[in-house]
Amino acid sequence: MVFKRNIVETRLKELDAVVVQLNKYKDLKPDAIKQDLEKRWVIERGLEAGAQLILEIADHILSNQFGYYCETYEDTLKGLAEKSVISKDLYPQIKGLGGLRNLLVNQYAQINLDIVFSSFHKSLRIFPLYAKEIFEWMNSQDK
Repeated sequence: MVFKRNIVETRLKELDAVVVQLNKYKDLKPDAIKQDLEKRWVIERGLEAGAQLILEIADHILSNQFGYYCETYEDTLKGLAEKSVISKDLYPQIKGLGGLRNLLVNQYAQINLDIVFSSFHKSLRIFPLYAKEIFEWMNSQDK
């Protein structure tokens, strides 16, 4: 397989769009997502979409650049750190994203909204940092 920068760039643009939408809700109080189903859905879907994009980017880079295939989402994120695609500082901050994605997708009725709310605010910081590090890594590969 061959690494395709344009695939990653397209997904990073989508991730940026997710962050832009999520930022519209950054001033919400925790009770807002408990009381307003529409806002809850926007935030949950944004988190799910952002997590999925991050994991797809990770999988593409690892499999197509390094021939490295992972069995779990968490192994994919760990693999990015091990291959120095993302920094050792970012990895602990993004660790657990696969589990959050699975929770949002598979256990909708049992979601702890406090976890959703804290993950939402964390994502506003972590998603753009991830994109920045991926762009930096791609640019370093061009040299």
